[in-house]
Order: sequence, then C-alpha cells, then structure tokens
Amino acid sequence: MSGRIKFKLGEILEEIGITRNKLAVESKTRPGTVLDIVSGETKRIELDTLISILDTLNDIANKKGIKRRISISDIMEYIQE
Repeated sequence: MSGRIKFKLGEILEEIGITRNKLAVESKTRPGTVLDIVSGETKRIELDTLISILDTLNDIANKKGIKRRISISDIMEYIQE
C-alpha cells in the first residue's frame, strides 16, 4: 500500500482571495514553485519554503479579517491508496 500527497494550496488562495503571484511575491518564493504546488506538480518542498508560505498566508488572512489559522493540513493532505 502506498500513498500520495494532494496539494490544496489553490483552494486556500481562492478562499482568502489572493493570486499565486501575490503569494509568491509576499512569501519571497519563486512563482514557478507556487505554480508547481498549486498544480500538484511539485515533487518536493523545502521546509523553509513551506513555513514562508504558511506565514504569509496567515498574515494576509489576518489582514483580511479571516479569523482561522491556516495550517499544513489546509494546503496539503496525505492520501493513503
């Protein structure tokens, strides 16, 4: 039995109302990296990059008055097959 990771970053971007490019600029992440994550094409992600994306998403959500915290499980999910 094996599993896979499903990326849900695109859903969060829609929920908080920002573009991939805004996330890339604000989190200082390559736009290609953000696109790869959103499209599910990434094969690996550096922890520093993940932390930067999460920090940025939470900062933006907070500024927009969104009260919940965005966590790793909001942007990626392990699916056992």
